[in-house]
Amino acid sequence: MKATRILLFLSPLLWFMPPLVDVSSNTGLGLLDYFYKGLLGSFPGNALMAFLCYTYAGQLGRESWPWVVGSLRFPFLAPLILGFMPAKYGSAADEQRRAGGRKAPAKAATGAFETRFPLLSAYLANLDPAIRVKPRERMEAVKANFEFSACVDAEQFDALLAGAAERAFTVWAHAEDPGTRIFGAGLVETKDLEGFTAWLRQAAPSRKLATALHPAEGPTKFFEYYPSAD
Repeated sequence: MKATRILLFLSPLLWFMPPLVDVSSNTGLGLLDYFYKGLLGSFPGNALMAFLCYTYAGQLGRESWPWVVGSLRFPFLAPLILGFMPAKYGSAADEQRRAGGRKAPAKAATGAFETRFPLLSAYLANLDPAIRVKPRERMEAVKANFEFSACVDAEQFDALLAGAAERAFTVWAHAEDPGTRIFGAGLVETKDLEGFTAWLRQAAPSRKLATALHPAEGPTKFFEYYPSAD
C-alpha cells in the first residue's frame, strides 16, 4: 500500500526532474529518464500505472475506473492526485490505518439527545411524558461516548450502582416488574472497553444487556449480550 502510494507520488516528479539535469553523463539518470518517460508514458508502462491506480483507488473505497481513464489520459497528473486522496471510512485502507495507528482518545458524542443516548431515548418513548422529564434533565449535560441498558434484580442493584459510580458513570433507574431497569452513560477509552463490558456482564448477569458506543470516527455501534448458558 505504501509502496504503491510512493510510486503514484514519484510519477510526475520524475517526469519533470530529468530535464533539469544532464542525464547523458550519468547512466543511472539516463535509465531513470528512459523508464519514467519511455515506459510509463507508453504501453505497457501506462497499463501498469493504470493497474496501480485501479487497485489503489479500490483500497481507498473509491470508484476505480475513473482513475484508470485519468491515468491514461493524464499519465503523470492523475496518479499524483490519487496519492493525496483520503481513504473512505470502512475501506481496506482505512481499516489498515486503524489497525496500525494509535487509537483515538475517547470523545463525547454530540448532537440531539436522541443521537447521544439512543438506548434511553427509545425506552423513554414508551413511557408517560411526565416520567420522561427527570431522566432527560439528568442525562442532558452528561458527556458520554458509551451508554448501557441493563435490568437487574434487587440483590444486584446496589453493586451495579456502586460500580457505575466508581467508573464515573451517570445512571438513571426505573422500576420494572420484575427488577429494575438501569441506564448509564459516560466516557470510556478504547483500551478499557473490553474490561468495562466484562464488568457490566458480571454485574447484570441474568438479563439481556445492551450497549451503544460512539467511536471517535464513524457511526454509532450497538451491541447486545445475553445471559450465559453455563
